[in-house]
Amino acid sequence: MKKINWSLSALALLVFGTVASAGPNVTITKSCPGLRYLGRDATFDITVTNTGDAAANNVVVTDMIPVGISFTGADNGGVREGQRVVWRVGTLDAGKSMTLKSTFLCNTIGSFQNEAMVTYCAEAKAQCSIDVKGIPAILIECVDNPDPIELNGNVTYTITVTNQGSAVGTNIALNCTLPAEEEHVSSTGPTQASAQGKSITFAPLATLAPKAKATYKVTVKGIGEGDVRFKVEMKSDQMDTPVMETESTRIYQ
Repeated sequence: MKKINWSLSALALLVFGTVASAGPNVTITKSCPGLRYLGRDATFDITVTNTGDAAANNVVVTDMIPVGISFTGADNGGVREGQRVVWRVGTLDAGKSMTLKSTFLCNTIGSFQNEAMVTYCAEAKAQCSIDVKGIPAILIECVDNPDPIELNGNVTYTITVTNQGSAVGTNIALNCTLPAEEEHVSSTGPTQASAQGKSITFAPLATLAPKAKATYKVTVKGIGEGDVRFKVEMKSDQMDTPVMETESTRIYQ
């Protein structure tokens, strides 16, 4: 007798005339940018995919808004409802995929978890995280007064250091270099100054808060004529290379 092998699907077809559907199966993935700086936008991507063999109906996707980050918009008809963004997708056909985007303003420093969920006849969740950091932005300005000066007169250079950024600046150090035509008289500032020859060095300022200023003053005597250059060099923990600033002064007789 000839042996006959029947698969379950073939048997189901013989008995019932059709193969039963496994139904919809909607999966969700979510991605966040790993790092953003304070005041910048961040876009989160949510992808929902129906890997089943039947359409998923009444599909709803929600994206929770992390506390400390402000929602600014969403694509594909996403709307804010309380502390979440909601997309009412409706029907997602078998084998189809859809990517949804939500955009936020990063206005608080910290680490944030973001969770998204898809619901239909079942539900699935996905998470991602984002770090929001501040950055110091140290500005240096140098102004002389008076200018010009007579030979053997004094001029004071006022050096203002401003943190224009969103994070604390640390170990801010200044070094001033006098031209040959000038001689050091005195120095003041938020840290101790030491003078050696044509160089005046201020001890590092431990911290400078965002939007804060530090003021230094260096007074020198004009001992030679000319259009001379007073130079300031600034370093900090956050700088890869020093920042240079010069101020010109006319010394005449």
